[in-house]
Amino acid sequence: MPTVPTYQDTQQHIALRPEYTEGFTVKADAEAFGSAIGKGMQGLATAMGTLGEAVVEVEKLDNANAAKDAQTKLNDWQRDGLYGKSGFLTLTGRAAVEGRAAFEKLAEQKRAEFGKGLTPGAARTYEETSRASMNALLDSTIRHTFDQRKAWFAETSANSIKSAGAVAVAVYSDPAKVDAEIGKGVAEIEHQGHMQGWSQERLEQERARFVSDTTKNVALRIANDSAIKAEQYVKDAGDRMLPADSTALLKSLQPAVTEEKARQNTTDIIAGRPPTYTGVPDANAAPTAATANADSSTGGQPQTGSPVQPSTAGARTTGLETDGAGSRTGGARTLGAQPSAGKTAAPQIARAQTTGQRPAGPQVSTTQIPPRQPSGPEDFRTVAATLTFPGKAKDDLALASFVRNAAGTTVAPSLQPWLTDVTGAILGTAAGPAGSTAADATSFRHFGLPTQTPRPGDIVVLGLPQSKGAGKNGGNAPDDREKGQIGIFRGYDADGNILVLGRDPRRAGETVLTAHAASQVIGFRTSGTVDEKTMTLPNYNPESLRRIEESLNSIADPALRAATEAQLNGYTVSLKKAIDAQRVQVQEWANNQVIADPSFDPTKLPVHIQQAIGPSGMLTLRDYKEKVRAYGQPATDTQTLYDLQTEFARDPAAFSQIDLLGYRSKLSDKDWEKVTGWRQMALTDQRKARLESLDLKTAFELARPQLEGLGLIDTNPGFFSSGDAPRRAAQFQTMLVDQMDEFKTTHNGQNPPQSDVQKMINRLLLPIVISTPSHGRGLPASEQPGYLFEANSRANDATYDITVQYEDIPRDLRLAIEADLKKRNGKQPTPGEIANEYERFILNR
Repeated sequence: MPTVPTYQDTQQHIALRPEYTEGFTVKADAEAFGSAIGKGMQGLATAMGTLGEAVVEVEKLDNANAAKDAQTKLNDWQRDGLYGKSGFLTLTGRAAVEGRAAFEKLAEQKRAEFGKGLTPGAARTYEETSRASMNALLDSTIRHTFDQRKAWFAETSANSIKSAGAVAVAVYSDPAKVDAEIGKGVAEIEHQGHMQGWSQERLEQERARFVSDTTKNVALRIANDSAIKAEQYVKDAGDRMLPADSTALLKSLQPAVTEEKARQNTTDIIAGRPPTYTGVPDANAAPTAATANADSSTGGQPQTGSPVQPSTAGARTTGLETDGAGSRTGGARTLGAQPSAGKTAAPQIARAQTTGQRPAGPQVSTTQIPPRQPSGPEDFRTVAATLTFPGKAKDDLALASFVRNAAGTTVAPSLQPWLTDVTGAILGTAAGPAGSTAADATSFRHFGLPTQTPRPGDIVVLGLPQSKGAGKNGGNAPDDREKGQIGIFRGYDADGNILVLGRDPRRAGETVLTAHAASQVIGFRTSGTVDEKTMTLPNYNPESLRRIEESLNSIADPALRAATEAQLNGYTVSLKKAIDAQRVQVQEWANNQVIADPSFDPTKLPVHIQQAIGPSGMLTLRDYKEKVRAYGQPATDTQTLYDLQTEFARDPAAFSQIDLLGYRSKLSDKDWEKVTGWRQMALTDQRKARLESLDLKTAFELARPQLEGLGLIDTNPGFFSSGDAPRRAAQFQTMLVDQMDEFKTTHNGQNPPQSDVQKMINRLLLPIVISTPSHGRGLPASEQPGYLFEANSRANDATYDITVQYEDIPRDLRLAIEADLKKRNGKQPTPGEIANEYERFILNR
C-alpha cells in the first residue's frame, strides 16, 4: 500500500532511483499530515529572532568602534595640543593666560569635527566619551592658567624691578635720580613678596640683593668715566652693597684705579706739581684746586711747553729697590783715578716760544726754541775734552762716545751747555748742591731712553753692592753707597764686568774708572739724538730728574709708585720718539730739496724748517751743499759706512735713533739710500730689521777669524765692540755687504746662505799685487801687496794681479785641482799651474 513520504525522508533521500521508493505505504498519521512542518516553521521563527538580536549586537559594536576611532583622534589632538611643540601646557605667564580661551574654543571645534558623520548610536557614545575627555582637558587648562597667572605676575614684577635698576644705571650721574629708581625697585620687591607670600627673611634677602646689584652696576658705569670715582662711590655706598660684592668690585677696580692715579700723577709731575695720589689715606681726598684747574685746562694730559717747575714734594728718600745681587768682585774695583776740575752747571734752558705763520713744507710743531746760528762745526772729541776735564786727562772713549751719541759728529754751540750740565751731574763735577744731588742712580733711572744693548757713552745705573763692611771705596762716601752709583758705560773687561766712568767716591769732583758685576746694573739709558726740543724734555734735565725722583719717592704705595714711573717713562719715551720722527721727516725733506737743486741755499729754508732741523743739521746741509757744488756727489767715507753698518748689525733699535743727517756729506747717494733704508726698516718693521741685522752680523762673524789671521783687525777689543776699526777691515766689510746686496738683487730679495757668504769672503780675501807705473823720468814703477777687496780703491792708472801662493791653497782643493789638471793635460802640474787654476776657480765662483 502506498505511503506518504515523511519530512525526514525527503531530507535524507531524493527519489532518484527506484530502490528509494520501495516500502512506501499509504498509511498516514499526525506526523504525516504536517505536524513536523509546523514544528519546523516554529524553529525557523525562533532562529530569525536570534538573528535579529545578533544584528542589533553587531550594530552596537560598529557604533562603539566608530566612537572609539573618533575619540582616539580627539585624544591624539588633545595630547599634541597640550604637550606637543607650542602646546598650551608649554606656554608660560601671560601667553598661557591670554591663550586659554582660544585653546578651549579650538578644542571644542576639534571635538565636533571628529564627531561628524557618526551614526546616531556612535554619536551618542562619542558624546559621552568626548565630553569626559573635554572635562579633563578643561581641568588641566584651568589649573595651568592659574599657575601661570602667578608666574605672569612674578615676571611682570621682575621686569619692573629690572627696569628700575637699568634706569638707575642710565642716570648714574645724578645721585638723587639713582636713589629714586632704587626706591621704585624696592617697592616693587615688597609688593611681589606680599602677593607671593614670602617670608620676612626672604623679603630682606631679595631687597638687599637688588640694592647691592644696582649699586654695583652704577659703579661699573661710573668706572667707564673714572675708576677713581667708581672706587669712591663703592666706598661711600657703605652697607648698601653686600660685603662680598663690595670686596670683589673694589678688587676688580684696583688695577684701573692704579692706572688712572698713575696718569694723574704723571700729569702732575710733568707740570711740576706734587703727585695728587701718594697712597697715604689722608692724601687721597678730593684733588686740590690747582690740580682741578690744570685738569680743566689741559684735559688731563701732561703738558710739555716749558721746563718742569720746582716741586714741593715731600722729603727725599733713597727710593731704590734692588734685588741685592752680589758683585763678583766684592764691590767696585778701581782701575785708575782721573784727576778732574769742577765746572759750573749750565744756565737754565729758555722756555719754548711759538712761531707765527708757517710757510710751505713739512708740518712741524709750532712750539720751538728760537734758532741760534752756530759759529761752525766742532768735533765731538774736542768738545768732550773740554766739557768736564779742562786741561786734564780724560777717558776718551766713554766721554767722547757720550757726546757723539747725543750730538753726532759735530756739536752745535747750543748743545755745549747741556752736555756740560749732564756730564757734570753724572760725573759729580758740576758745582753746587743741585748738580751733586741730581747725580745719584735714582734720578738717572729716568734719563733719556732705555736700552738693552748699551754702547760706550750710554749711562749705567747701578744698585747697591752686597758687601760686608765699608769696602775699599766706601769709607768717605756713605751717601753714594746708600743711593747706588751712576756713570758712563765704557765697555767690558776680560771677566765680563762692566766698566764705568764715574765719580771718585774718595775725592770729590774727580772721576775714576771702575768695574762692576752685571748683577749690580739697574738699567742702561741712552740719550739718543739731542736737539733743542729734546733738551726741553723733563727727563733730559738733571734738575728736573731730581724733582721727578722726589715726586716718585713721595708716593708711599709701591704699586702706585711703580705704575706712575711706568706711565712717566712711557710718556717721555713717546715724546722723544715723536720729536725724532718729526726731525727725520724735516731732514729728509730738506735733504731732497738740496739734492734736487745743488745751488739751493739751506739758509733760505723756512724758519720753522730750520728750527726743526736744528743748528747741527743746518751745518750738515750747508757742508753737503758745498761739497756737491764743488765736487759733485760725495764719495762714501769707508770708516763712516763701516761704523753705521756695524751699529745696525749690532742693534737695529739703537740704530734707528741715530741722527743720520750728520753723516750725509760722507755717504754717496747710493749708500745714503741704503743707510736710511735700514733706519726706516728698524722703525717700521722691527722683525725684518732684526733678521736683516742678524744676517749682517753672521757674515761679519764668519769673516772675523780670517781677518784676524791676516792682521786686518785687532783682536782686542774686537771687531764689533771697537769704534776704531782699521780702515782696511772697514773697506772689506763694505765690499762684503755690497756683494750680499747684489746676491739679493739677483735672487728676488733672498739673503745669501752661509755657504755663499763664505765664498764671497774667500774671493774678497784673495791676495793681489797692485802695480803703479812710474811717473816721471827716473821714478821706478811700484808694486804693493793687497787683497781683492782693495782692487777698486787703486789709482786710475794702477793695475792688479792675483797672486795666490801654492802653500796658501787649502790642501783638499790643492789635491783636487792637481788631479784634475793631471787628467786633463796628461802630466804632473807645477805648483804655479795649480795656483793659477785655483785663482780662476775662485774668481769664477
